[in-house]
Amino acid sequence: MIASKALVIYKNRPAFVVERRDDKLEIRLEDGSSLRVRDKDIEELHPGPVQGIPSPAEGGDFETAWSMLAPSEGEAGAAVTAREVAELVFGAGGPAESLAVWMAGVEGLLFRVEGPRLLPLSAEERAREADKRAKKEGETAARQAFVERARRAKAARGKAGAAAGGVTGGAVDGGGSGGAAGGAAGAFLPEDERFLLDIEAQAYGKAVKGKLWAEIGIGESAEDAQAWLMAVGRWDEGVNPHPRRSGCPLSAPRIELAPDLGDLERRDLCDLESWAIDNAWSHDPDDAVAWDGEAVWVHVADPASAILPDSAAEREALGRGMTLYLPEFTSTLLPPEALERFGLGLGEAEVPGELPVSPALSFRIMLDSEGAIDSVEACASLLRVRRTHYAEADSIAAAGASAPDGASAQGAQGAQGAAGLRRLQEIAQLRKKRRLAGGAIDIEIPEVRVFVREGEVSIERLPETRSSGMVREMMLLAGEAAARWAFERRLPFPYYSQESPGEAAGLPEGLAGEFAKRRLMRAGITGPTPSAHRGLGLPFYSQTTSPLRRYADLLAHMQIRAALAGRPPLDEDEVMRRSALAQAAAAPNRQAERASEAHWTLVWLLRHPGWEGEGIIVGAAGPGAWTVYVPALGLESRMKLGPNHELNEALAMRVARIDLPRLDVAFKAD
Repeated sequence: MIASKALVIYKNRPAFVVERRDDKLEIRLEDGSSLRVRDKDIEELHPGPVQGIPSPAEGGDFETAWSMLAPSEGEAGAAVTAREVAELVFGAGGPAESLAVWMAGVEGLLFRVEGPRLLPLSAEERAREADKRAKKEGETAARQAFVERARRAKAARGKAGAAAGGVTGGAVDGGGSGGAAGGAAGAFLPEDERFLLDIEAQAYGKAVKGKLWAEIGIGESAEDAQAWLMAVGRWDEGVNPHPRRSGCPLSAPRIELAPDLGDLERRDLCDLESWAIDNAWSHDPDDAVAWDGEAVWVHVADPASAILPDSAAEREALGRGMTLYLPEFTSTLLPPEALERFGLGLGEAEVPGELPVSPALSFRIMLDSEGAIDSVEACASLLRVRRTHYAEADSIAAAGASAPDGASAQGAQGAQGAAGLRRLQEIAQLRKKRRLAGGAIDIEIPEVRVFVREGEVSIERLPETRSSGMVREMMLLAGEAAARWAFERRLPFPYYSQESPGEAAGLPEGLAGEFAKRRLMRAGITGPTPSAHRGLGLPFYSQTTSPLRRYADLLAHMQIRAALAGRPPLDEDEVMRRSALAQAAAAPNRQAERASEAHWTLVWLLRHPGWEGEGIIVGAAGPGAWTVYVPALGLESRMKLGPNHELNEALAMRVARIDLPRLDVAFKAD
C-alpha cells in the first residue's frame, strides 16, 4: 500500500501523496492541482517522505550505470527500480535521484520506462534510437529550411507581380501547363519536393491540413493551397486541379471487351441512307438518323452487344456513370476499343470508296399526321453511316443535290439523301410544336464551348442550325419511342421523368425570360417507374441514344437486348439500384466539368487582360444587385449596379478582378 508523502507517477507525470483518506489518496501534481485517486491509478517511485515534488538531481554517471545494466547482444534486459539505477548513477537512491533517473527513462536514450521501473536498452536499441533522433532532428531542420524558402519565394513573387501590375487571386501572368514554373525552380531545392508534393495533395483535396500549412501561411482549403502554389510559382494558371479534386477517373478503362454476343440476328440496313450529324469537333458518333419514305429511323451505337450485366466492363461503367468531358481531355465511360468497334461510320471499309459497315441498335418509328408515335420497332442492325456536321447537313438539305465543294462528307450526296434530311427537319418541327403544346419548356440561352488545344485556350460559340435542332428532336423522339416500347412489353426500364416546372405565366421577355424559365425547372429522376417528362412535354422518356457516353443509356440497351434475345432482363429493383449508383457516380464528373469550364474561361480572361464585351441583365439579385450574363464567355456574374437598370439591358463589360483558385471573377460595367 502506498503511504502518505510518497513520490509517485500518475499518468506518466510525477506527483506526491498528500494524505490517504479511507480508500483514496490525495495527490498533488507539478502544476499545483490536486486529485483523489485509487492505489491502482498510481505507481510508487520512492516511498519518501517528501513534502513536494523534488527537483531532479543533476550530474551523475549514466553511461557507467547503463554499461553495467545493458543486456548482451541477443539477450533481453532486466527491469530495475529507479532507486536501484539511482544508486549506480549518483551513489544515492533518494527521491531527487530516483526522479532524475526516471526522467532519463522517459527521455528514452539509455533506458525505457515500464511503470515505475526502468529497462536498459541494448546497444543495438540504443544505436537505433540515436539514429532515429538524428533523423528527426534533420527532418526538423529540413522542414524549417523549407519554411524559410517558402516564405521568401512567396514574398519575392508578390513583389514581382506588383511591379509588373500582375493579376489578382494568386494567378500569374503567362501561360504554361503547370509544374515548377517561374521562380519556383530557383526558390526551392530538390529536397523540398516532398513538402511541395504534400501541399499539392492539399490543393487536389487529397490531404489533411497539418502544422506545415500554418507555418508557411496556407489556409485549410484546397483553394488556399492552390493560391499558395500559384503565388510561389510552383503552379501556373495552366494547372486545372478540379478533376482530381472531384475524384473523377482521369483515364480510360483498361478492360478488354468481350466478342459480340451473337444472340441477335442483325437486320441489313446498308441500303438505307443514314446520317450521323454532330458538331464539327465531335469524334464519338453514337447516333444516326434516316428516313425510309414512311418512318423515322434512329440508329444508336451497340456496345451492349459486347457488354452483359455484371461483366467487368459493365461494372466499370457503373462506377463511372458517364464519360468525363473536359476542355483539355476526355476520360471515357468504356474502353477505347468500344468507340473503334461501335462508333457509327468509323472503322475500315470493306471496299475502297465505300462507307464502312457499323453495328447498331435501331428504332423504326411510325408517326401519325400530328407527330404522335403510332408504332415502334426495335432491332439489331448493320448499316452504312455518312458522317457530317450541322452546317454541312444544312447545306446538303438546302442544295438538294450534292455536298458543297471541300465538305467533309464522303462524296456527293444524292437528291434522295437531301430530300430525306429535309423531311426529317419537317418532322422535327412538327414534333417540337407537339411537345410545346404538351407543356414543354423550351429554353434558348446562347452557349459556348471551351477548348484547350496544346495549352492554348479558345472559347467558341455554339451556333444554332436547323440540323442541330433536327438531331435534338430525333434523339428526344428515340427516347420516347424506346420508353414506349419497353412499357408496352412491361420491361423493367430506366425511365427518365421530370415533374412539372413552376408556373411560367408572366415571365419577362428576351434572355431574362429564358433564365427565368431555367429557374423553374425541376431535377430529373431516373428509375423503373414510367412517368411523364413534363419539361420535355413527353408522356414517356428514357435516355437511350448515348450508350458510349452514359451508363443509363447502356442500361437501357442491355434491357432492350435481353428482351429481343429472350433472355431474362434485370428486375425492377436491380434497375433502380443501378440507376441510383450511376447517378451518384456521375455527380463528381458533372461537378468537375462545370468547374473545369469555369477554370479555363478565367484562364482565357487572364491571357486576354484587355478583354471588353457585352453583358445582359437577366435577373434581379437584391436591392441594387443584378445577375448579368456574358454570352461570349458563357458566364453569369452578380453585380452591384444600383436601381436604375432593367431586365435585358445590355452593358459594356470589362474585368475588374479574377480569383482563379476560387473560380471568381468580378466585372465592371462602363
